[in-house]
Amino acid sequence: MASADPSPPPRLPPASPNSGEERDRGARVRDNIGRLAQVLLGLFSVGFAVVVLATPELTLTGLLLLLAEAVALYAAQSVLVGGRTLAGVRSWRVSERSLWHWLRSWGVVGVGLAAVAIAAFAILDPALVIASAVFALALALVVAAIGRMLQSTGESLPGWMRGSTLATGLFSLVLVGLSVAFYGFAITAFAVLVGIILMVSGVETVVTGLRPTDPRQFVLLKLILFSAFYGLILINWIDLYGKEVPAYGVWLLLTYMAPFGVLLVFEGWEAWPLAVSLGLLVSLFNDVGYFFVGNLIFGFHENLGPWIEGQLGLHGSQLVTIFEAGSFSIDVTSWMMGLSIYLRAAVVGVILYYWWRHPGRIVARGVAPPSSAAA
Repeated sequence: MASADPSPPPRLPPASPNSGEERDRGARVRDNIGRLAQVLLGLFSVGFAVVVLATPELTLTGLLLLLAEAVALYAAQSVLVGGRTLAGVRSWRVSERSLWHWLRSWGVVGVGLAAVAIAAFAILDPALVIASAVFALALALVVAAIGRMLQSTGESLPGWMRGSTLATGLFSLVLVGLSVAFYGFAITAFAVLVGIILMVSGVETVVTGLRPTDPRQFVLLKLILFSAFYGLILINWIDLYGKEVPAYGVWLLLTYMAPFGVLLVFEGWEAWPLAVSLGLLVSLFNDVGYFFVGNLIFGFHENLGPWIEGQLGLHGSQLVTIFEAGSFSIDVTSWMMGLSIYLRAAVVGVILYYWWRHPGRIVARGVAPPSSAAA
């Protein structure tokens, strides 16, 4: 009796052609979330640095608490970077899977957590005197700076970012050393040190999260930094002292927009949304940074908490400023100012995001060479 033919082996279902695309899409989503977290953390760090620098009138205990939070925030930037690397986010040029890759990633996370723990210890132990607490915070800054320098050894990072991260770590170490050498552990001098380090690292974290890859994106970043300097320093300098100008409110609006008319000259009228968004960004730095800069640079002593609450609309119908337009004026209440700030921030965010995603449009319009005349 002939044996039955063996049944053919079952066929495995073909691999879905979209499985690789789905994995890539998931990796891009995780990468974008991580980059967004870095940008937000960097922006918050910059804002917190301004608060630290602009509030020297706090009590020693209040200032120490503020400094501990600032140092922990600085260390958290290292934790986030190391955590993103451990999560398997693909690098920009090659995918690292070596032993050094994992050691460096865990090292960055470890030193960041250590710095956070030291900063927490400095404020949570009531037995510490002010000098000892400041010493602990200085140690936390040193540990976090070492974490920055460890980040710079990432072979997959672009050269400019490795250099920037290394420079930030060295800059922090040098500032800590100079502060201790010249001022010991005086808390007021240390507050300036922490504010500067946090601001520099915050800007670097924002740029790292944005991850510019096109030279024209760097141009856009420079325009944003110019807007920040122009609004915070130059406009606020005028606004703090020069309100006697007739129709001051109208004049101030024109001053916001004036520098960016150059964009229209070189880019054409198609660039008007970018020019307007940069002018609105200047106005935001003016309205939100007014007394922060006044306290920090020009010797004002405004209580920043109630003032910023009024600017953000938390004081309802309370009068915060008067818009002088020459023949008429407008009483601006807290809710009106707050609504204006939120709307401007939304418009600026949408427009700048569009130009960031379309850097090819940031290019000066050239004139086509004339065609050669026939001989």
